[in-house]
Amino acid sequence: MTIDPVALRNLLCERLCEDVRVDARPDGVLMLRTHFEFPDGDRYPIHLSEAASGGLRLSDRGHTLMHISYEHDIDSFMDGTRGMLLERIMGETGLSWDGDGGAFCLDTPPERLPEALFTFGQALTRVYDLTLLSRTNVGSTFYDDLADLLSSLIDDAKIERDYQPRVPNSQAYLVDYRIESKSELPLFLYGVPNRDKARLTTIMLSHFHRHDLRFESILVFANQTEIPRTDLARLSDVGGDMISSLAARDDFNRKLLQRAA
Repeated sequence: MTIDPVALRNLLCERLCEDVRVDARPDGVLMLRTHFEFPDGDRYPIHLSEAASGGLRLSDRGHTLMHISYEHDIDSFMDGTRGMLLERIMGETGLSWDGDGGAFCLDTPPERLPEALFTFGQALTRVYDLTLLSRTNVGSTFYDDLADLLSSLIDDAKIERDYQPRVPNSQAYLVDYRIESKSELPLFLYGVPNRDKARLTTIMLSHFHRHDLRFESILVFANQTEIPRTDLARLSDVGGDMISSLAARDDFNRKLLQRAA
Protein backbone atom coordinates (compact mmCIF):
# COMPACT_ATOMS: atom_id res chain seq x y z
CA MET A 1 0.00 0.00 0.00
CA THR A 2 1.28 3.44 -0.95
CA ILE A 3 0.76 6.02 1.77
CA ASP A 4 -0.65 9.32 0.52
CA PRO A 5 0.40 11.96 3.10
CA VAL A 6 -1.83 14.64 1.58
CA ALA A 7 -4.90 12.42 1.80
CA LEU A 8 -4.06 11.46 5.37
CA ARG A 9 -3.59 15.09 6.35
CA ASN A 10 -6.93 16.03 4.84
CA LEU A 11 -8.61 13.10 6.62
CA LEU A 12 -7.12 14.12 9.98
CA CYS A 13 -8.17 17.74 9.54
CA GLU A 14 -11.69 16.70 8.54
CA ARG A 15 -12.17 14.26 11.43
CA LEU A 16 -10.57 16.52 14.05
CA CYS A 17 -12.80 19.38 12.96
CA GLU A 18 -15.80 17.08 13.42
CA ASP A 19 -14.72 15.71 16.81
CA VAL A 20 -13.32 18.87 18.44
CA ARG A 21 -15.71 21.76 18.55
CA VAL A 22 -16.96 24.66 20.68
CA ASP A 23 -20.46 24.20 22.11
CA ALA A 24 -22.52 26.93 23.75
CA ARG A 25 -24.71 25.73 26.61
CA PRO A 26 -28.17 27.24 27.18
CA ASP A 27 -26.74 29.36 30.01
CA GLY A 28 -24.17 30.85 27.64
CA VAL A 29 -21.16 28.95 28.99
CA LEU A 30 -18.75 27.79 26.26
CA MET A 31 -17.37 24.26 26.37
CA LEU A 32 -14.87 22.41 24.21
CA ARG A 33 -15.95 18.97 23.07
CA THR A 34 -13.07 16.48 22.72
CA HIS A 35 -12.42 12.76 22.97
CA PHE A 36 -10.51 13.09 26.25
CA GLU A 37 -12.38 11.00 28.79
CA PHE A 38 -12.12 9.35 32.22
CA PRO A 39 -11.94 5.52 32.51
CA ASP A 40 -15.69 5.36 33.24
CA GLY A 41 -16.43 6.99 29.88
CA ASP A 42 -17.27 10.50 31.13
CA ARG A 43 -15.68 13.12 28.90
CA TYR A 44 -13.56 15.88 30.33
CA PRO A 45 -15.74 18.97 30.75
CA ILE A 46 -13.42 21.66 29.38
CA HIS A 47 -14.85 25.14 29.87
CA LEU A 48 -13.73 28.07 27.75
CA SER A 49 -13.78 31.65 29.00
CA GLU A 50 -11.89 34.91 28.77
CA ALA A 51 -8.77 35.04 30.93
CA ALA A 52 -7.92 38.00 33.11
CA SER A 53 -4.85 38.53 30.93
CA GLY A 54 -7.06 39.07 27.92
CA GLY A 55 -6.48 35.66 26.33
CA LEU A 56 -8.49 32.48 26.76
CA ARG A 57 -8.79 30.22 29.79
CA LEU A 58 -9.41 26.47 29.72
CA SER A 59 -10.82 25.13 33.00
CA ASP A 60 -12.16 21.81 34.25
CA ARG A 61 -14.11 23.68 36.98
CA GLY A 62 -13.08 21.12 39.59
CA HIS A 63 -14.43 18.08 37.75
CA THR A 64 -11.10 16.19 37.71
CA LEU A 65 -10.64 16.28 41.49
CA MET A 66 -14.34 15.53 41.96
CA HIS A 67 -13.91 12.40 39.81
CA ILE A 68 -10.85 11.39 41.84
CA SER A 69 -12.77 11.92 45.10
CA TYR A 70 -15.17 9.10 44.20
CA GLU A 71 -12.51 6.56 45.24
CA HIS A 72 -9.80 8.60 46.99
CA ASP A 73 -9.54 11.02 49.88
CA ILE A 74 -8.54 14.29 48.24
CA ASP A 75 -6.54 15.58 51.23
CA SER A 76 -4.41 12.42 51.22
CA PHE A 77 -4.21 12.42 47.43
CA MET A 78 -2.71 15.92 47.40
CA ASP A 79 -0.25 15.19 50.20
CA GLY A 80 3.03 13.28 50.31
CA THR A 81 4.53 11.82 47.15
CA ARG A 82 1.39 12.21 45.04
CA GLY A 83 1.25 15.87 46.04
CA MET A 84 4.83 16.38 44.92
CA LEU A 85 4.12 14.63 41.61
CA LEU A 86 1.05 16.81 41.14
CA GLU A 87 3.17 19.94 41.64
CA ARG A 88 5.66 18.59 39.10
CA ILE A 89 2.92 17.96 36.52
CA MET A 90 1.54 21.46 37.01
CA GLY A 91 4.99 22.98 36.59
CA GLU A 92 5.77 20.99 33.45
CA THR A 93 2.44 21.60 31.70
CA GLY A 94 1.63 25.14 32.81
CA LEU A 95 -1.47 24.14 34.78
CA SER A 96 -2.57 26.47 37.56
CA TRP A 97 -5.41 26.64 40.06
CA ASP A 98 -8.59 28.32 38.86
CA GLY A 99 -9.67 30.15 42.01
CA ASP A 100 -9.95 28.35 45.35
CA GLY A 101 -12.33 25.58 44.35
CA GLY A 102 -9.82 22.92 43.32
CA ALA A 103 -10.22 23.54 39.59
CA PHE A 104 -7.37 23.28 37.10
CA CYS A 105 -6.94 25.84 34.35
CA LEU A 106 -4.60 26.79 31.53
CA ASP A 107 -4.39 30.25 29.97
CA THR A 108 -3.48 30.71 26.32
CA PRO A 109 -3.48 33.32 23.55
CA PRO A 110 -6.39 32.68 21.15
CA GLU A 111 -4.05 31.72 18.30
CA ARG A 112 -2.50 28.96 20.48
CA LEU A 113 -5.83 27.39 21.46
CA PRO A 114 -5.33 24.10 19.50
CA GLU A 115 -1.97 23.38 21.17
CA ALA A 116 -3.33 24.47 24.57
CA LEU A 117 -6.31 22.14 24.24
CA PHE A 118 -4.15 19.05 23.77
CA THR A 119 -1.72 20.17 26.49
CA PHE A 120 -4.64 20.65 28.89
CA GLY A 121 -6.16 17.26 28.06
CA GLN A 122 -2.84 15.47 28.47
CA ALA A 123 -2.19 17.28 31.77
CA LEU A 124 -5.56 16.27 33.23
CA THR A 125 -4.88 12.68 32.15
CA ARG A 126 -1.53 12.73 33.96
CA VAL A 127 -3.23 14.11 37.09
CA TYR A 128 -5.88 11.39 37.05
CA ASP A 129 -3.24 8.72 36.43
CA LEU A 130 -1.74 9.53 39.84
CA THR A 131 -4.61 7.44 41.22
CA LEU A 132 -2.95 4.39 39.65
CA LEU A 133 0.08 4.65 41.91
CA SER A 134 -0.01 1.72 44.32
CA ARG A 135 1.27 2.07 47.86
CA THR A 136 4.39 0.13 46.81
CA ASN A 137 5.08 2.56 43.98
CA VAL A 138 4.48 5.52 46.25
CA GLY A 139 6.92 4.06 48.77
CA SER A 140 9.68 3.51 46.22
CA THR A 141 9.17 6.98 44.77
CA PHE A 142 9.26 8.38 48.29
CA TYR A 143 12.80 7.13 48.90
CA ASP A 144 13.98 8.61 45.60
CA ASP A 145 12.35 11.95 46.38
CA LEU A 146 13.81 11.95 49.89
CA ALA A 147 17.31 11.33 48.52
CA ASP A 148 16.91 14.14 45.98
CA LEU A 149 15.65 16.52 48.65
CA LEU A 150 18.54 15.74 50.99
CA SER A 151 21.10 16.25 48.22
CA SER A 152 19.60 19.63 47.41
CA LEU A 153 20.08 20.82 51.00
CA ILE A 154 23.16 19.06 52.35
CA ASP A 155 26.60 18.48 50.85
CA ASP A 156 26.83 14.82 49.82
CA ALA A 157 30.17 14.56 51.62
CA LYS A 158 28.33 15.11 54.92
CA ILE A 159 25.81 12.33 54.28
CA GLU A 160 26.40 8.60 54.77
CA ARG A 161 23.70 6.24 53.53
CA ASP A 162 22.99 2.88 55.23
CA TYR A 163 25.23 3.81 58.15
CA GLN A 164 26.27 0.96 60.43
CA PRO A 165 26.32 2.23 64.05
CA ARG A 166 28.56 0.91 66.81
CA VAL A 167 26.09 -1.34 68.59
CA PRO A 168 25.81 -5.13 68.91
CA ASN A 169 24.59 -6.85 65.73
CA SER A 170 24.99 -3.53 63.93
CA GLN A 171 24.54 -5.01 60.44
CA ALA A 172 20.86 -5.56 61.29
CA TYR A 173 20.37 -1.96 62.45
CA LEU A 174 21.41 0.20 59.51
CA VAL A 175 20.53 3.88 59.62
CA ASP A 176 18.98 5.30 56.43
CA TYR A 177 21.17 8.42 56.61
CA ARG A 178 23.86 9.56 59.01
CA ILE A 179 24.36 13.32 58.64
CA GLU A 180 27.11 15.45 60.17
CA SER A 181 25.54 17.75 62.70
CA LYS A 182 26.38 21.05 64.36
CA SER A 183 26.62 19.30 67.74
CA GLU A 184 28.89 16.49 68.82
CA LEU A 185 26.03 14.03 68.29
CA PRO A 186 25.45 12.48 64.86
CA LEU A 187 22.11 13.07 63.18
CA PHE A 188 20.22 9.94 62.10
CA LEU A 189 17.50 10.42 59.49
CA TYR A 190 14.94 7.76 58.60
CA GLY A 191 12.38 7.70 55.80
CA VAL A 192 9.05 6.23 56.93
CA PRO A 193 6.75 5.48 53.99
CA ASN A 194 4.44 3.01 55.77
CA ARG A 195 3.47 1.22 58.98
CA ASP A 196 6.05 -1.55 58.57
CA LYS A 197 8.91 0.95 58.36
CA ALA A 198 7.51 2.82 61.36
CA ARG A 199 7.64 -0.38 63.42
CA LEU A 200 11.12 -1.26 62.17
CA THR A 201 12.42 2.21 62.98
CA THR A 202 10.96 1.94 66.48
CA ILE A 203 12.86 -1.33 67.02
CA MET A 204 16.11 0.17 65.72
CA LEU A 205 15.93 3.34 67.82
CA SER A 206 14.99 1.33 70.91
CA HIS A 207 18.04 -0.89 70.33
CA PHE A 208 20.28 2.18 70.13
CA HIS A 209 18.88 3.58 73.37
CA ARG A 210 19.34 0.28 75.19
CA HIS A 211 23.01 0.31 74.25
CA ASP A 212 23.47 3.97 75.22
CA LEU A 213 24.20 5.18 71.70
CA ARG A 214 24.10 8.98 71.65
CA PHE A 215 22.47 10.59 68.62
CA GLU A 216 19.74 12.91 67.39
CA SER A 217 17.08 11.78 64.92
CA ILE A 218 14.63 13.07 62.34
CA LEU A 219 11.82 10.89 61.00
CA VAL A 220 10.38 11.80 57.61
CA PHE A 221 6.99 10.29 56.69
CA ALA A 222 5.41 9.78 53.29
CA ASN A 223 2.10 10.53 55.00
CA GLN A 224 2.05 10.58 58.78
CA THR A 225 -1.75 10.37 58.90
CA GLU A 226 -1.62 6.86 57.38
CA ILE A 227 0.43 5.47 60.29
CA PRO A 228 -1.79 3.80 62.95
CA ARG A 229 -1.93 5.84 66.15
CA THR A 230 -0.45 3.09 68.33
CA ASP A 231 2.55 2.64 66.03
CA LEU A 232 3.04 6.39 65.80
CA ALA A 233 2.90 6.75 69.59
CA ARG A 234 5.57 4.06 70.08
CA LEU A 235 7.79 5.67 67.47
CA SER A 236 7.42 9.12 69.03
CA ASP A 237 8.57 7.69 72.39
CA VAL A 238 11.99 6.77 70.98
CA GLY A 239 12.38 9.14 68.01
CA GLY A 240 13.18 12.80 67.65
CA ASP A 241 11.73 15.39 65.28
CA MET A 242 9.04 14.28 62.86
CA ILE A 243 8.21 15.60 59.40
CA SER A 244 4.64 14.76 58.39
CA SER A 245 5.42 14.40 54.67
CA LEU A 246 7.85 15.53 51.98
CA ALA A 247 5.28 18.16 51.03
CA ALA A 248 6.03 19.91 54.35
CA ARG A 249 9.11 21.46 52.77
CA ASP A 250 9.42 24.45 55.11
CA ASP A 251 9.24 22.21 58.19
CA PHE A 252 11.73 19.78 56.66
CA ASN A 253 14.20 22.53 55.73
CA ARG A 254 13.96 24.22 59.12
CA LYS A 255 14.42 21.11 61.25
CA LEU A 256 17.16 19.65 59.10
CA LEU A 257 19.20 22.83 58.69
CA GLN A 258 18.94 23.59 62.41
CA ARG A 259 20.94 20.43 63.10
CA ALA A 260 22.98 19.64 60.01
CA ALA A 261 26.51 21.00 59.78
